[in-house]
Amino acid sequence: MNDKETRTFDIKGLEVRDTASDDFIGQIGGYAVVFNEPSQNLGGFIERVDPNAFDDVDFSDVVALYDHNFANVLGRTSANTLQLEIDKKGLRFSLNIPNTTLGKDVYTNIRAGNLQGMSFGFTVDADDWDRGADQTPERVIEKIGALYEVSVVTMPAYQDTTVNVTRALENLKQSEVKAKALAVLTTYE
Repeated sequence: MNDKETRTFDIKGLEVRDTASDDFIGQIGGYAVVFNEPSQNLGGFIERVDPNAFDDVDFSDVVALYDHNFANVLGRTSANTLQLEIDKKGLRFSLNIPNTTLGKDVYTNIRAGNLQGMSFGFTVDADDWDRGADQTPERVIEKIGALYEVSVVTMPAYQDTTVNVTRALENLKQSEVKAKALAVLTTYE
């Protein structure tokens, strides 16, 4: 018998929306800045960012970079590929990763856990200096003047920053793969 067999499984109510396109390969998100958490030692001092430091900061044209390199652009707020939002924890971001060699490399390294933190490029309008419990000078950034960029980095100065592949997208992709596997089972004899 050489009959082709096909089996389908109808999943009622399943809706799949793939945010990946020719332009984007996926989405990442996390915190580019965390409030009140200490940085690593930055050459003789520790730094923290005040929760009100971003009050009145213009986010209309901030770029997302890889390792602070302006030749390594991943997204931009003015292009709606980068979204920034302040919440109680810090500066949260969401970024559509471009379908470029750099984008694929960064996305793959985030998924693998090789890239885990973020950083940011900014100017300071107001800060305060004090001594920490161990007498290390501590700087509190009270007011950011301008935010130029947020960067996925290899060695973040702030260990509490995060970058991850957006779980909703990953769950959607896993569901899509499972649905495809269940939907059609074709056997050739």
